[in-house]
Amino acid sequence: MCTFCSIINRELEGYFVYEDEKFAAILDKYPVSLGHTLVIPKKHFENYLEADEDTLAELAKVVKLVSLGIKDAVKADGLRLLTNIGRSAGQVIFHLHVHIIPTWEGDYPDIFKSFKPRKEQEKEYYELLQKIIRESIENLKRKIGDYKWG
Repeated sequence: MCTFCSIINRELEGYFVYEDEKFAAILDKYPVSLGHTLVIPKKHFENYLEADEDTLAELAKVVKLVSLGIKDAVKADGLRLLTNIGRSAGQVIFHLHVHIIPTWEGDYPDIFKSFKPRKEQEKEYYELLQKIIRESIENLKRKIGDYKWG
């Protein structure tokens, strides 16, 4: 079974910031930047090109919601959204996922000065980010109302 399927099935640890029946969003274990998150369909597809159009349309909505939540939670100035297709493109885990990578004009917010890019962080990093991103996403969902996400 692939790593992401194992995380979704709770066989491996993952820090979930969003989850519904079809999708999950987890903090990247080796983040490129503060708040780097992966949005993953629960149904296994090797990559973006293997997924059906309905899944991709729903994935886009979830990526938008989670991106807005992350941007607000970590006070990012911008975001990178990307997916890798194939080993030569940098795909390491062969399960469709979209990276949400926050960016800043200056430096990270003060509470995250100890962040080290591309390294596994201290447990407190994941727990704090999980909490503030979840809260941000829930606040957005309340503001938006009954719109169906995912």
